Amino acid sequence: MERESYKEVLLPIFKDSAISENQIDEVINIVLNSNNDPDKSKFDNNLEIMTDLLLQTGDSCVNTNTTKLNNVDYYGDLQGAVGFNQNVPRGLSERDFNRVLNVFPDICPQFLTTFSREHHMNFEDLINELSEIDYVRRVKDPLDVWNDLKQMLPDADPIYLRNQARVLSVRPMEYYEEFLKNAIEKGDYPSMQDYLIKQRKLEDLSAYTKQFTATKYLELVPNPIELFTNPERKPVLSGKEIEKSDEDFALTFLYNQFRYLRQSDIKKIFFTFKRNLTQTHHKLNFVPRAFRNPRSLIEEKECCNVNLLQEIAFLKHEKDIRHSLKVQNEKYRNALEQAKKFELLQTCACCFDDQLIPEECLFCNNNHTFCKSCVKTGAENVIGEGGTRFPCFADCSSEFDYFVLKMVLDNKIFERLCQKRQIEEIKSANLDGLETCPFCDFSMIPAEGDKIFKCGNIECMKESCRECRHISHVPLKCSEIEYDEDVKMRTYIENKMSEALLRTCWKCSRKFYKESGCNKMTCLCGAKMCYICGKAITDYRHFGASGCPLFTENLQQFHLTRILEGAEAAKNELGVNENPNKLKFDPTRNI
Repeated sequence: MERESYKEVLLPIFKDSAISENQIDEVINIVLNSNNDPDKSKFDNNLEIMTDLLLQTGDSCVNTNTTKLNNVDYYGDLQGAVGFNQNVPRGLSERDFNRVLNVFPDICPQFLTTFSREHHMNFEDLINELSEIDYVRRVKDPLDVWNDLKQMLPDADPIYLRNQARVLSVRPMEYYEEFLKNAIEKGDYPSMQDYLIKQRKLEDLSAYTKQFTATKYLELVPNPIELFTNPERKPVLSGKEIEKSDEDFALTFLYNQFRYLRQSDIKKIFFTFKRNLTQTHHKLNFVPRAFRNPRSLIEEKECCNVNLLQEIAFLKHEKDIRHSLKVQNEKYRNALEQAKKFELLQTCACCFDDQLIPEECLFCNNNHTFCKSCVKTGAENVIGEGGTRFPCFADCSSEFDYFVLKMVLDNKIFERLCQKRQIEEIKSANLDGLETCPFCDFSMIPAEGDKIFKCGNIECMKESCRECRHISHVPLKCSEIEYDEDVKMRTYIENKMSEALLRTCWKCSRKFYKESGCNKMTCLCGAKMCYICGKAITDYRHFGASGCPLFTENLQQFHLTRILEGAEAAKNELGVNENPNKLKFDPTRNI
């Protein structure tokens, strides 16, 4: 089989992984050079060996001089088993063929056909033989494996599952089962919540990268020229807490921007300007070329530092940004002149600024005029107090519509505001079956029969029990779970039971209890007391017909009675006797 055929299969499997194309080429060479058999039907087996080697390689580079197959004959057990010979007698009947597939569901049908023809066994012998050899597995569709994983682990990061599916699709079924078992038992895989939060963050960051527009950028960074060219500004990459990955990202940006300069020179200037990216960039614009032809581009890794991405976006698109600012200033001057000429200037009813052009005005539902700054400040104050309705600032019973607020509020703040308003409206509708997450305000109507409430709020996404309103405890029942309040109640009763069992010396407060003997007790401090009533005594005159008994016939039963009396008193204090369901685990249950 030609090397390109293996490469066409392996490249999609390890796409977006740490395995490079060079590593794939080297592994293909290793496997093919170790197998001198030109039989093309070994493709599936070779592919599995190549995949195993690449998985073992991980992030390291494969070295063709040092990587060996350890003289292992991967093909020995299958010698002559996967070749296709038109002259061999016919193999299994269709019925037996399907029976074998039922016994070995992961076996490759093509391999089974060839193997049965070459060995010409009956059904029982064939089953025994296949049980002892490492037969060729069926090549699974990674997309099918991915869909299966998403159904089994719905709360897992889908990208993580996709990458696992690419690997598991070329491994035996045991690997798939082991992966699922560990994932379900340990739950240490990246979560769907992490994925959604990351996706939202990437969407926000895309305004500075793939979806950059000068207009949108200036909305997010109103004065970039003044901000980034200020010599007194503290560089983004300054201080001891900077991430090494951020520094590498900044250097990669500079290396790609100035491909005619040596990387060592760029790095030297970068540190000379104390990692100030803007000053370094402007300096490099005047450094003479060191190469006739440009260096190759370096692949940029992911960066989540918003401030760094803002500065890099400014340096990449500085010309467009300056042009947009110039156009905006010209438009404003023209609009101001036109407004004065036609007497269209407005006055804010809050701050009384009387130089507002029409484009700067916002209105309540009764058309009172306000500037954007006042509406923004007022709305943020209402949100800070937990409100979702925004009354007019003038002497007016009207409100501001949400489309007005969207023009002045940050996208994230506005999105949370809409969610909160939506939840309030849903609750006020008194819908049958409406439930709210115990850990946030998210509300929905769960499907009938569902025992678990799955929160749809990205910042929460907790799964809770619909009966006890605690974190999901499937497969255990609510009565089998003990929470903090249950532990405190049980512990309080247990402590009272212990106190009822123990006696306290009236003189030194030492705690003790007896296992045998009479009821006249002498403490280590010398004090004497009655074990029954706890009173201080001097001799045996306390005991007798008119006092406590000198001996207790059934000391164990006496202790048990005292313990149960202590527990009963504690339950009365906690109100358990009035509401027995209040105590989930009764310490006296088995006494």
